[in-house]
Amino acid sequence: MKNKLYPGIFACLVLLAAFLIRQTEKSNVLPKRSAASIGALKCTVARFMLEPVDSSRQIAPLFENLGTHSMPVYNAPPRAQAFFDQGLRLTYAFNHAEGHRSFMEAARLAPATAMAYWGQAYDLGPNINDPAPDPERKTRAWEALEKANLHAPQASDLERDLIRALNARYSPDTLVETSLLNSAYMDAMREVALRHPDHPDVLTLYAASIMNTMPWSYWDMDGKPAPNTLAAKAALEKAIQLQPDHPGAHHYYIHLMELPDPDRAVSSAESLEGLMPAAGHIVHMPSHIYIRVGRYQDAVRVNKLAILADEDYISQCYSQGIYPLGYYPHNIHFLWSAASLIGESVTAIDAAKKTAEKVPVGQMGQLHFLQDFASTPLLAYTRFGKWNDILTFPAPGPGNLHLSLMRHYARGIAFIRKGNAKEAREELEAIDALIREPELAEIVATANNSSDRIAGVARAVVAGELAALEGDYEQAVAHLEQAVALEDDLTYTEPSAWHIPPRQNLGAVLMLAGDFDRAEAVYRSDLEKLRQNGWSLYGLTQALEAQGKKEAARAIQREFDSVWQSADLTISRSVL
Repeated sequence: MKNKLYPGIFACLVLLAAFLIRQTEKSNVLPKRSAASIGALKCTVARFMLEPVDSSRQIAPLFENLGTHSMPVYNAPPRAQAFFDQGLRLTYAFNHAEGHRSFMEAARLAPATAMAYWGQAYDLGPNINDPAPDPERKTRAWEALEKANLHAPQASDLERDLIRALNARYSPDTLVETSLLNSAYMDAMREVALRHPDHPDVLTLYAASIMNTMPWSYWDMDGKPAPNTLAAKAALEKAIQLQPDHPGAHHYYIHLMELPDPDRAVSSAESLEGLMPAAGHIVHMPSHIYIRVGRYQDAVRVNKLAILADEDYISQCYSQGIYPLGYYPHNIHFLWSAASLIGESVTAIDAAKKTAEKVPVGQMGQLHFLQDFASTPLLAYTRFGKWNDILTFPAPGPGNLHLSLMRHYARGIAFIRKGNAKEAREELEAIDALIREPELAEIVATANNSSDRIAGVARAVVAGELAALEGDYEQAVAHLEQAVALEDDLTYTEPSAWHIPPRQNLGAVLMLAGDFDRAEAVYRSDLEKLRQNGWSLYGLTQALEAQGKKEAARAIQREFDSVWQSADLTISRSVL
């Protein structure tokens, strides 16, 4: 089992606050779109979070197709309640900037509604994908919280409890450690949950407060829970029992359970589908479970829908900042990964190219995860044997070490497949030169995995495949076993931090070496990690046939045929 969950969908998202682009306002009225659309007005999502807004006019749109989840709040007339509910739904969908704006509109419509300010303060705080708010955000959060405190005497008991708890999360002193405040807030929310044990939103917010104290480190490398993880799990399970269509509870439960026990979250994945069809991240979220349990077609399907939803939102709202730079490309990235595992090369390559197209090239040196996105076409070409496309891929600009690394890796494999050992060795030497660069260890482009760790896997794979080309199967196996060990040690993320499981390379080389029983074991091991992936099912079929295990081979062949039914290519081994 890999050592732990990564700290956020993109570990570098915390850097994005420095790059939020201030946008001019667009048209106030947008046409109604399809059933998965958001009809919106004034859809900028960066400027208003930290700057004064004109409260004499409508601040936020009412979106369509964000579901029906509601948390009635005191002193809110119907339209203000609608904006509060929308803010909460968007918060549960991790579109905190847009949620914040909805809470601002609720406060504009009903200035005495304390929970409208609670929502603003909540969304300005840390979350599991953005754990380090800057001082300006902390100041704005405190200002919003003071307004919530001002109106709290007119709120309900539940609302006063939530506002009182949020006071533990913030301080007027922006130098107070966020981790200390997170722990204090978790303790305060525990008390709120004890006082309101049957309120699904309270239970969900309590679980979120726990998870925020340890973003993506909920389980250790042996699958044992971190302190308080089981309390979060119990709270979310109870919230789901009380309200089976709660989008926030299902969302957090998927993230909590995707690594150690994804089967427990299948019901949440299935339930989340359709709850908020215009919220791309919510539409995407079931794929975190589907890809873990071998339901790759479902992962492809929901990410296609998520991409459409986010494109509709971004194009209408002229969105900038974290959402279009991180969350939206994540859907496309995920589509590439899922389609690759079932042989849909056209879909996968198109998604890979589109992922790269979303990268603002000038920011790759600062926002390292963008280099991972930019390298996706190289990885797709490697998966599907597009050697000429790899060799004509342009060299990146200076300073983009991670992208350079992946280009040298892909070129090394391309030269090996073309039988050019000399050129392949030159690419291996280029990888070695990059590994010697101290800066490589400072780059975190692939979730929480520094690029020197990724380079270790890349080097071992190229070295192993080169040794196999030269007929030295003993050395090839040794290198590829090292690649397997290094890949196993990478921090968990989806899509996987390494794009082609090295066991597939190792199994293919073992087949060449005639070591069929070991190849069988390797493929079975890979299928434990990536259930029902077509590449290892095919390799396993070959290994069984080579040993004369005809009946077992036929059974696996049937599984492969089912998985590969939408594929647009035929394969003859587990790696091309």
